[in-house]
Parts: sequence; C-alpha cells; structure tokens
Amino acid sequence: MGNEFELEVNHLKFTVNFLKAYNASLNQQQNKTSADILETRKMLNDDVSNTFDFEDGNVMDFISMLPEMRMTESNYNHIEKMLDVTSRMIKKPYFGRLTADGEPVYIGNATIQDNNQDILIYDWRSPVASLFYENRIGELSYTIPDGSKIKTDVSLRRQFQIENSEMQKMFDSDLYIGDEMLQQLITDSSRAKLKNIVATIQSEQNIIIRQPLSQNTLVYGPPGSGKTSLAMQRIAYLMFTYRKQLKADNILLMSPNEVFNDYVSDVLPELGEDNVKNMTFYRMQKEMPYFNGRQFESLADNIQRLNSEDGSAYRYKTSKGYFEDLKQYMDTLGEDGMYFRDLKYGTKTFIAKEMIEKVFYNNLSQHPVPRRLHKIYEYLLDMYQRELKWLTNRKYKELDKTREYIGEKEELQKMANDYATKALARVHQQIKRFRFVQLEKIYVRSITDKAVRSETIENVKRNNFMYEDLAPLMYLYIHILDVSDKKMRHVIVDEIQDYSNIQYAVMTDYYGKATFTSLGDKNQQIHPVGSEALDVQDHHMMTLRKSYRSTNQINDYLNTIVPGGIESVSVDGQEVQFINAADEAGYIREMIADNLPEQMAVITPSREAADEMYEQLKDDIPGLKNLQEVDTIYNQDYLVLPYYLSKGFEYNTVIITESEFYDDLPLIKYVLASRATRNLYLID
Repeated sequence: MGNEFELEVNHLKFTVNFLKAYNASLNQQQNKTSADILETRKMLNDDVSNTFDFEDGNVMDFISMLPEMRMTESNYNHIEKMLDVTSRMIKKPYFGRLTADGEPVYIGNATIQDNNQDILIYDWRSPVASLFYENRIGELSYTIPDGSKIKTDVSLRRQFQIENSEMQKMFDSDLYIGDEMLQQLITDSSRAKLKNIVATIQSEQNIIIRQPLSQNTLVYGPPGSGKTSLAMQRIAYLMFTYRKQLKADNILLMSPNEVFNDYVSDVLPELGEDNVKNMTFYRMQKEMPYFNGRQFESLADNIQRLNSEDGSAYRYKTSKGYFEDLKQYMDTLGEDGMYFRDLKYGTKTFIAKEMIEKVFYNNLSQHPVPRRLHKIYEYLLDMYQRELKWLTNRKYKELDKTREYIGEKEELQKMANDYATKALARVHQQIKRFRFVQLEKIYVRSITDKAVRSETIENVKRNNFMYEDLAPLMYLYIHILDVSDKKMRHVIVDEIQDYSNIQYAVMTDYYGKATFTSLGDKNQQIHPVGSEALDVQDHHMMTLRKSYRSTNQINDYLNTIVPGGIESVSVDGQEVQFINAADEAGYIREMIADNLPEQMAVITPSREAADEMYEQLKDDIPGLKNLQEVDTIYNQDYLVLPYYLSKGFEYNTVIITESEFYDDLPLIKYVLASRATRNLYLID
C-alpha cells in the first residue's frame, strides 16, 4: 500500500500541474478572445453606419458578421466556465478512482481531457463513473445515453482525501465504499455551508440521483442520511445528463424556508453548475396575480399560533377528506356554484355580477369552465377599451370647452386619456387579475364544516387569511383558470413530510410540465398539528436507512424517541446532556466560558424566547446571530433561533432550551435533537 500511495501522490502532482497549466492557457485564451470581441465591436462602430443602408451594403456586412460574433462570444463563455472549473479543481482534482478493464478511471466534479484529448478526469455524472457508487467490484455494467449497457470488469475502487492539492489519505474497498470514509469525514466539524459529499454517495443514493428525468421519485430517510445533499447532486446530475434539454432555470428547488436557499448555495457551483431557481410554498402565491393584496399568515406565524390555539380548522383544511370535497365541489361549477363580483369605478357599475353569471351559464355553457372564464376575460378587456375610449372622448370635449387656455389639442388629448386611464385603473386591474371571479366565496362554499366555514368567512371579510387557506385557494385558482408554469421541467421538494396532500397537488399541478423528486422523513414533521401521510401516484418510492451525521450517542437518543428510526453509521462522542437550570442563559455562559464550540445553535420554543435569549447572550458570544423568519442569508457559526427555523440545517453543538415544552411534541423534539452532529444539550 505504501508504494501505491506514493504512485497516487505522483499522479496527483502530475494532474495538479496539468490543471495549473491548462488554467493558465485558458486565461490567455480568455484575454485574446476578449480582445477579439472588443475589436469586432469597434470595427462595427467604425465601418457600419448608425443608419443601416442596403445600397451601401453595410446591412449585409453586419449580417455576415453575426455568426462569427455569436461563435466568438459563445467560446468566451465556455472559456470563462472552464476557468472557474479548473480553478476549483486544482485544490481537489478528483476524489475517486476505478480500475475498469485494466485502465485507471479517475473521478471528479468535471471531465478534463489532456493534450491528446484522452480523458484525464471523468465527471462523476458520466455513465462510467456510476460504477464508482456500486457496492461491489467484479463484472459490472453501466448504461450509456442510447440505453445500451456496457459490461466491464472493475478490479479496484479507491477513494481519496485531497486538500489544497495534497494527498491526505486514500482508502480501497471491494464492497462498501461509503461508511468508513463517512466515519472519517464526520469527525470534522460541520462547515458553515453544506459539504459536497459526492465522494461518499452510497449505492442506494446513487440509484436515486441517477433516476431518469421522466421519473417521479419519493424518497424517505432518517435525519443525517444525506437527503439534502442528495437533492443537490440530483440537480447537478440532471443538468449534466440532459444538458441539451435542461438549463438552470428549468429546475426548481422547493425549500422549507428562505434562509435554506443560502445554506445550500455553494453546492452546485462546486459541481460546476449554476444555482437553480428556488421557491417556498408560501411564495408561490406571488406568481398568481389574483392574490396580490391578499394578506396570508406566514408558516412561522401559523406554527406559533397553533402552539397555543385549537388546530381544528388547520386539521380540517389540510385533510384528505376536505381535499376530496373541494374537488367534488369544483366538478359542479359548470352547472352551479360559480360566484362573480361587480366591477365598478366611482359610483358607476362597469358590469354587474349578474351579467357575468348570465354569460357564464347561458352564453358559454358549451365550453369547459376555464375556457368560459378566459372568454369572459377577453370580453371584459374589450369592454374596458371601449369604456376607456368613451371616457377619454367625454373628458376631451369637457376640456376643449374650457375658456381658459390649458394646452394644445394633443396636450388636451393626453390629459383626457390620463384621466380616463386613472379612473378605470381599478377596473382594469380587477380584469387582469381575474378578480371578476369571487374565488373566496367559492372556497367558503366548498367548506362543509359549519364552524370552520363561519370562522373562514370572518377571516375573509378582514382580509386575514390563515396559512391553511393558501393551498385550497391556489388549487382553485390553478384549476378554475387552467393556470400553470410552462418553464419548469423538474422540481426538487425538500422536507416533503411537512406538506399536506393538497399542498403537494398544488405544486405538481402548477408545475405540470415537471417531474418531481421529493425527499423527507415521516418522523420529522415540524408543525404542531401535522398532516396526514402523503398519498401519491406514479412515484418511484425509495427509502434510505443509514444516518451519517450525528454521533452514535445522539442517534441512540433519537432512537428512544422513534424506536428503530435510525441505523447509525457514525463515531462515538459525548453522551447527550440533560440539564436542570433555573437560569438557562447563565448555564450557557458557564458552559462556553472555557470551551466555546466551533459552531453552536441555541434553539428556543418561540420567537419571543429567541429574542430574550439573544439579548442575554449577545455580549458573551462574538458574532452571535438572532435568526429571523425573513432572513435569506445563512450564518451558521453562532445562532439563536426559534425551533421552526431549524429544519434542514446541522450544527456542531445544539442547545435546546425549555426542552419540557416538547414533552407532548415528541416528533418536534426528534427534529431538533437531530440537528446536532457532536454535542446535544437539553435544558429544563
């Protein structure tokens, strides 16, 4: 092994030197290409007049130069991307090696060819690299893009730890590459941002990552099983494998909260890909103009409210039973139950709701509901244009009769048009947003529980919608108007257990052209009321079982809350600490006085408790941050945060204050305790 290590060190030196030379060459090419682009643009400015002239031929000159200009700029973009890739890879060129049919195959985050166009490093997403993630050696096969299988004999699987271009360790494995290396990795403190764990992907994770784009996949796994990292790797794999079909703006990451997006922001660039669009369920309403101006309770406020209030309405509106009632009610709207509102400006009725209803049920009855509403929309826009013209003409005549001079004819015309446009602005906005439909009343009528209906009516009157109202209203909007996103081709949903069936239907129906990869853990619902189990069709179901993140002691404690929930593949650490302290902040001060952890999260049961704890500790812990619901920038070093903001993150040391608060909420305690990787303290 000693000689093998030396050989690998020499190969690494060769590879690093090649990458440095390649990077320098790319830098020269970039400078030259940039100069060429500037020269071409200067020549255009000098030789092609500002006014195109077909007789002089300068238009044809310009057209003939366009292909070359586009090619040069495309080449510049490619060079710029490869400069970024090689700069990153100099420090860590690859992380694994196979010997396949007697030939070494080095695997890293991008494909690199040498001067003879032979592949020096294979991208981890390439077909042959999939062999690295198998759980055995010997006769194996991998699938190439045309669907054919290539058989090969794998005689070696080797994994490296390389830091700053230096070989630290290497490890050979015939059967099971992941666990031993993960045990070494997790002895290090968690970084401030999510680690790139490509090198330690298990065979089961690799199957999920490499599912075809056309496949909907639902993955469950315990805390610390790598679900979030897996989601990032799946995005990178899809963008590589389907690069002719997919760009970064065709993939969406549905996140549990806004700050989570910054937490994972480093991963895709490390893999040589652009970050994808991110979204939260709450923010989806912003893409639906109807809801502009509607005031919806945030998820954070909803959780805090239902910690102390009755959750009957939430439980009802997120239930499968209500979802079925809603769909049945919507099926009858073509015959009855569609509600409209009057459109007015000033004291004048632009159109009465009875007229809209008559058109909907009488004139357009042969059409499906969405088609009827879009026809009414077109009719109302035409009405608006005619009203705008009439009102403008009336105002112009009025201005023209004024004896004092107030402007020329054109100025009077503009003044009249501005007046009419302003007068009809609300009507125009209502039409554009489809507000001639009274969606709220349709929603209320779909609720069969009398107490819940009465409460909802009062909330609608006050424009005070609860978080649980959001999904049914968006579902109505999507289906009544046949509205959907046309751009997204794949959606990754993290923390899927926190979504109800109707919420998931909103996502899958709105992003109707996309397939989904959804990941979560049924035991990690953060909501105090919770939701019924997800009932999905046409999804490939997979389960992860091993947890790598937390120490064996923390995982043992988690298994006391959810027996058998975790199969621990980890290292030993200190026992979980159960502390009785009248002064929690005082205890934390004493604990960190001699040994401040590298990272620490103090998790409280409420926003008020987090604010109070922050005030007590801010002078004792340098850089302490009080994480807010509206934060979008992640800072992991030292945090105080309410429990509902902790989802998806990991911390070296976790202190759970007022831990008795969770005695009747065992799954929430399970979630919070599982955030700790090394040290866990529960203070009563």
